[in-house]
Amino acid sequence: ERAARIARQLLTFARKRHTTRLMVPVNEVVAETLRLREADLQRAGIRVSTLLAPDLPDVFADPHQLQQVVLNLLINAEHALLRVGDAGGHVRLQTSTEGADGIRIEVQDDGPGMSTEVLGRIFDPFFTTKDVGEGTGLGLAVAQAIVAEHGGHIDVTSSPGAGARFAIVLPAAGATVQAGRPHTAPVADTSDQ
Repeated sequence: ERAARIARQLLTFARKRHTTRLMVPVNEVVAETLRLREADLQRAGIRVSTLLAPDLPDVFADPHQLQQVVLNLLINAEHALLRVGDAGGHVRLQTSTEGADGIRIEVQDDGPGMSTEVLGRIFDPFFTTKDVGEGTGLGLAVAQAIVAEHGGHIDVTSSPGAGARFAIVLPAAGATVQAGRPHTAPVADTSDQ
């Protein structure tokens, strides 16, 4: 089963899949994704708060792929909190506008955070900080590819002991999408949050 799952992830990563894009309400995708993980998060004692901006413009996206990205970030936050060892922790999901023509989806946890070295490699295929059998190291690489295909990027902020914040930035529907290579900016968090 694990080999089959890895093979499916490799195929997803290696080839462009036919996507169905339509006008997608971001808050609905985020809320539905949270519903998928809610029971597991509660069992783990992880508190979840949401702050979904009202009146967000839609994005022109494949809703299933967008959900896959948010789900991956939510599961990664859950795993980071479970690695700490104590039950509990907090995950925050937030949506907002980004500039004049963008949408921002944030997934933030108060877990162990990441070193600068790990931050520099998190989007590398097959790089993982999870234990053997828990992850393939393809989740964030696939997430980055999906977001880039949608004209967006993922920003990461983290430092050891201070949790992590992943922000998906996508163009709002009707915004001009500039072609180019994917932009991903891992940044060490130096603020006192």
